[in-house]
Amino acid sequence: MKPIAIIIAAAALLIGLIVGFFVGRVMLERQWSQPMGAIDPKAERKASTGDADPTPAAGTKVLGKMPITRGRMVLKEFTAKDKAVADVAAVGSGDEGLELHVVVENKGACELSDVSGVAYGFDAYGRSAAMNKSGEHYVAFSAKTEIKPGEKKMVAQKLKFAQASTLALAQIDATACKDGSKWKRN
Repeated sequence: MKPIAIIIAAAALLIGLIVGFFVGRVMLERQWSQPMGAIDPKAERKASTGDADPTPAAGTKVLGKMPITRGRMVLKEFTAKDKAVADVAAVGSGDEGLELHVVVENKGACELSDVSGVAYGFDAYGRSAAMNKSGEHYVAFSAKTEIKPGEKKMVAQKLKFAQASTLALAQIDATACKDGSKWKRN
């Protein structure tokens, strides 16, 4: 083979790799440009069949599938004005099976008595991973807990189908206070 043919082939390969990288990046950015979506009734029914873990209700805003670093940026902006936020979240395995752990921070003025929200699973590499029976990357959680203003407290929930998930992100979608006041995300 002539040296010129080798140089042309190498240049074509290099140009193809560069173009492929940028086309792939543009496609991902387009996909991530609308990072939050709402669960439709059909998806809710599919996710909650049989012995599935709790599923967010239809209409709940959820984070799309994306890497954990992008998800952190999106949720930080999405929950910036919330009175209760999920500070840290993870999926762990204990003696009784899998558990979701969410550290909730009360940034409001009332003492919380109930919290609920959505958690998203990620594998050890930070890629979106299944958290529920039908492969959804999200699961609903709720807990009765007392969290005073300015404090943080961990809430836990048993899971059955989050084997691939070790890392998690979470958002708080509803709270109830001891004084009877309530908040729910629109």
